[in-house]
Amino acid sequence: MRNAIVQINFDLTVPAAELQKHAAQIADRFNQVDGLLWKIWIVNESQQITGGIYLFENIGKAQTYVDSDIVADLRRNWTNVEVKVFDVMEEPSRITKAPLTL
Repeated sequence: MRNAIVQINFDLTVPAAELQKHAAQIADRFNQVDGLLWKIWIVNESQQITGGIYLFENIGKAQTYVDSDIVADLRRNWTNVEVKVFDVMEEPSRITKAPLTL
């Protein structure tokens, strides 16, 4: 099965330093997400956007995460939450050194 990417973006409504502190406090929670291989935490302070890029073992595990309480909490507690799920194009991604697993 192919890996899958989840991209989540939402409005940054707190100072970036506060977000960084909160993210560090909850980061370990993501180590328990079934099928999650890695997460990259992202922020663009000048555009007031934050979120994450996630690599999952497969599309099914990615969709389970999208339907999870974690994402439901995001939708309740942040504004303009945008969630996208993508299949990974493995061959060109490997050529460009993407850290994928099978």
